[in-house]
Amino acid sequence: MKGPQITDQEFFGLLDPDRPELAGVRAAVQAGDWPAAEAAFAAHVRARQEPRWFFDWRESGQHRDPGYDTAPAERIVGDVLESCHVPHDFSGGEIDWELNPINYKEWTWQLSRHPFWVTLGEAYWATGDERYAAAFVRQMLHWVAHVPRPEDSGNPWREDRTNCWRTIECGIRMGRTWFPAFYRFLNSPTFTPHALCTMVKSMVEHARHLLQWPQSGNWLVMEANGLYHVGVMFPEFTEAAEWRRAAMERLYRELDAQVYPDGAQIELSSGYHQVSLNNFVKAYDVGQLNRPDFPAGYLAKLERMYHYDLYLSMPDGRLPALNDGGYTEILPYMIEGAGFFPNRADFRWAATGGREGTKPAALSYDFPYAGHLVMRTGWERDDRYLFFDAGPFGYGHQHEDKLNIVLYAYGKVLVADPGNYPYDDSPWRKYVLSTRGHNTIRVDGMDQHQRGKPRSEYVVERPLPHTWITTDRYDYAAAEYAEGYGSQFSAEPADRTVTHIRKILFARPEFWLMADFLTAADDAEHTAESLLHLDAEGAEVAGEGVTTQGEGANLAVQAVATAPLGTALILGQEAPEAQGWIPRGGPYEVQPIPAVAYRASWRGTLALGYVLYPLRPGQASPIRAVERVEVEASAPAIGLRLQLADGRAFLYAQRHGRLGPMRFAGFETDAEAALVEWRDGQVAAATAVNGEAVRPAV
Repeated sequence: MKGPQITDQEFFGLLDPDRPELAGVRAAVQAGDWPAAEAAFAAHVRARQEPRWFFDWRESGQHRDPGYDTAPAERIVGDVLESCHVPHDFSGGEIDWELNPINYKEWTWQLSRHPFWVTLGEAYWATGDERYAAAFVRQMLHWVAHVPRPEDSGNPWREDRTNCWRTIECGIRMGRTWFPAFYRFLNSPTFTPHALCTMVKSMVEHARHLLQWPQSGNWLVMEANGLYHVGVMFPEFTEAAEWRRAAMERLYRELDAQVYPDGAQIELSSGYHQVSLNNFVKAYDVGQLNRPDFPAGYLAKLERMYHYDLYLSMPDGRLPALNDGGYTEILPYMIEGAGFFPNRADFRWAATGGREGTKPAALSYDFPYAGHLVMRTGWERDDRYLFFDAGPFGYGHQHEDKLNIVLYAYGKVLVADPGNYPYDDSPWRKYVLSTRGHNTIRVDGMDQHQRGKPRSEYVVERPLPHTWITTDRYDYAAAEYAEGYGSQFSAEPADRTVTHIRKILFARPEFWLMADFLTAADDAEHTAESLLHLDAEGAEVAGEGVTTQGEGANLAVQAVATAPLGTALILGQEAPEAQGWIPRGGPYEVQPIPAVAYRASWRGTLALGYVLYPLRPGQASPIRAVERVEVEASAPAIGLRLQLADGRAFLYAQRHGRLGPMRFAGFETDAEAALVEWRDGQVAAATAVNGEAVRPAV
């Protein structure tokens, strides 16, 4: 079976019979002269003034660039095609669009997204060289002929049919690559009427496929964007109105279905948030260019997605690498958002590097539905920032990393999330998905285990319980993980014997104090491994203290616990399991980084307390001592005393719950946490967090 499957008679029969500009096409069809019908349709497409594209293809000869780098296009002319950053040389034979040369299904799928046709089109505009048009036409006709539309959705991988019609690829082709290529080559004599009509036939098949097989999540937005593009750019077809209607209905619905009220996309990935945002916007843009009939409120609903980008961003203008998302520059989105929402002076400030607009008034920020909690000192590159994950698992692209943190200070990420790795079966892919790859706690050698439920159960109708307090003096957050632990990807139910509560106090503007409470529902002995992945060249361990070493900012960490605590530093370990790595250097490369593992065994409840002190470039650690202090309370508690080189001292007490008084080192309070500061031997400040004041114990 070859494509396109739609016949000439069916294709031309789909054209609107009431359009006078198609009279020549109808006459040729009535005469049964299909080449003449193709010629007439191609002439119509080249003559029409509407719909419009984002550039005028008639100006192709006006954009010559003698200095244009044609090397990428030359490789494509020679059938050296790249997918997933890995090229393959098809020269000397036919292109096998089903090839999987690196045993990675994404390579096959993404090859058929055809970004290289856009590259050829740009080279054609810059040079006028018909070889680029010839390569495009040859490859496009070959793909359409040899990759026919399947009878089902095309989404599951099967060995007995084409795997190039997944709905995500169809949406990407129609929404991102085929139309830019189509219009770059529309002025080329090599792009013959037959080639043009073959490509449009396939576009019709794409629209029908996308209409029939809608998926969910970011896929659905990409699908709807592609479907809308075909409906807008080819209104001559009688089905085009339905393509536009269905696409618009899906897009508008998804603005609420997959975007939380706080602006976060439900997959909770810093990368896939932008994927959905980009496709919402691309559909809007092509609509505004041609058919400004978007529903009232469509654009307004996008504002919260830009708001999320800005207020989640680190001081260097990037989003942390959450779930299957890398560190993401927000500048392009702020430029876009400032254009859409000129009343947002904070968007304009971010879009112009602070030259215009107004710096955001808020510092620390709670995204309650996403559970993404941000503590910061300010908006300049050298400010301090901590991200805390208190939210749900996410609809897709999830990592097992509840209560994970990312810490940034003085221009550098100090405690890092591993971010994304290609979607293969390698140890590195398993590592970035795992709890052991993140900055949270493993129990009894097991990871958090939330997988296995229907995806819809990971979308929350209301925020998960967590505590969030922000003041001029401190920020405070607390959240719980109670979904259980198990072996990675195991089908066995999670063991929910142990729950984990993490509480974080930011002593503005200097350092963070963190407490973990692990509570077992049985009397058995359990083990905990608390991990921090330190983005540094190296680190030095002294007792329970770790100080990173390297260029730029560094970090000093000290820990105490209610059970004997062991400290291990792991750097680039591969066996018995990967540990101490970060994806970096290339799409399939990793680099070692130091990971500190605090390990303890306990029965009942284990409490751990930490000091996280960012160091300016060249600054020695000011920590002189950290010691555990006893805390009396009706619930498990942890306390520590921090002594700094300048003579200041801090006393921190944190408890599991909030019932009754808490006594520690001569003080008492009914608060959930307390921080007392001494200067020159005198109490300089006493802060009660989420409760009554700190006072001398009676």
